[in-house]
Amino acid sequence: MCRRSIFPIILGVFALLVALAPSGYGQAVGSFSGTVTDKSGSTISDATVRAISEATGISREVKTDEVGHYLIPLLPPANYTVHVEFSGFQTTEQRGVTLQVDEARTLDFSLAPAAVSSQIEVEAAAVAVETTNPSLGQVITGQQVAQLPLNGRDFVQLASLTPGTVQETNPNSFFTSGADSEVAARGSFSLSVGGSRPNATDWLLDGVDNNELTSGGIGIFSGIDSIQEFKVLTYNYSAEYGTRAGPTVLVTTRSGANDFHGSLFEFLRNTSLDAKSFFATSPEKFNLNQYGGSLGGPIRKNKTFFFIDGEQKSQRHGQTEPARQAVQRHPE
Repeated sequence: MCRRSIFPIILGVFALLVALAPSGYGQAVGSFSGTVTDKSGSTISDATVRAISEATGISREVKTDEVGHYLIPLLPPANYTVHVEFSGFQTTEQRGVTLQVDEARTLDFSLAPAAVSSQIEVEAAAVAVETTNPSLGQVITGQQVAQLPLNGRDFVQLASLTPGTVQETNPNSFFTSGADSEVAARGSFSLSVGGSRPNATDWLLDGVDNNELTSGGIGIFSGIDSIQEFKVLTYNYSAEYGTRAGPTVLVTTRSGANDFHGSLFEFLRNTSLDAKSFFATSPEKFNLNQYGGSLGGPIRKNKTFFFIDGEQKSQRHGQTEPARQAVQRHPE
């Protein structure tokens, strides 16, 4: 009797977890793959290949197969050290390898016999050319997000660096100035690629749907301090994306590292600093404060990390109307 009463509860909890689980979108992660050979060109099987995050120290290890091929999937965007070792051969590694969002990067290694005790380290990485991923797009790095000038800290402006991509400019658009538009009230965050409709853009935040469903705009707007990098997929992306007819924007947020990092900022504009407009007799009321900060670091070194950020925008803007001149009528 007790077992029968518990079974519906377990079934209900399982159904609730399924309902609350995020949609099965492709995660914005990357991978390393390649072949390990000796100096004669013969492949080496069962070699150990390890990818180590330089920021967090977290590593992932695989073995090469019978033809010397390895694959390390599901890696978050970061800088890595890729370490290769096999008994009887010199250990080799490549440092400072940048893995971008949704990138499948190929790294091949050639091991020398261990005649003497030595270790080969490659510090400078060559420019990577993706040969396994046919999708077209543009990665906007965290350095670009942080250093390029942005009006209002709107990271979507940087998406226009992607060839063929523009922001919505129609003054009557639902995305820019619609009186009853929630999207326009928060700002113009729409994109068009090759003439696509602005509401056809698919926004993903860490692989989770981030679309404002009633109009097709962005749901949760990320501050630039919280963005690791983002990628605009324009054409030929894989089947895991493409739920809408336009571009797909993959936004990846920051995580903590073994060192503490943070930021504080405030942008100020007020009436005392402004000149009056052409038709005004005095400067209009205009107070703008945009402020916030971020903090990230370790909870347990090489194991658990945290990152928090927040920002606030307060604005008061007066409207100017031309003064109406009174008309006096004289009786005839």
